[in-house]
Amino acid sequence: MARGDQRERDRAKKQKELAKRAGPATKEGSVESRNLNDKAALAAKVAAKAAAKKEAEEAAAKAAAQGSAVVAKKKKKEKKADASLDDLLSAGLSGGKKKGKK
Repeated sequence: MARGDQRERDRAKKQKELAKRAGPATKEGSVESRNLNDKAALAAKVAAKAAAKKEAEEAAAKAAAQGSAVVAKKKKKEKKADASLDDLLSAGLSGGKKKGKK
């Protein structure tokens, strides 16, 4: 078996694998129709987001008018004091006397 034959088989095998990974190379419809569909979907998304924002503003205004606006405060994390080097080194050590030779 010649080396050239092996190259051709390996090349064909690699092409087949790449084709399998790539999946369908063509998209449905024309470019213009896909762009129109994308534009319509984006417009619907923007409109829904604007409606949600308007409802949230109305709810906030209504709550502010009633005086029952409750705002949750963020809890502040306490900063730990910087541990000294001795504290870090002695962490986990027992406080008892060392056992040694008498």
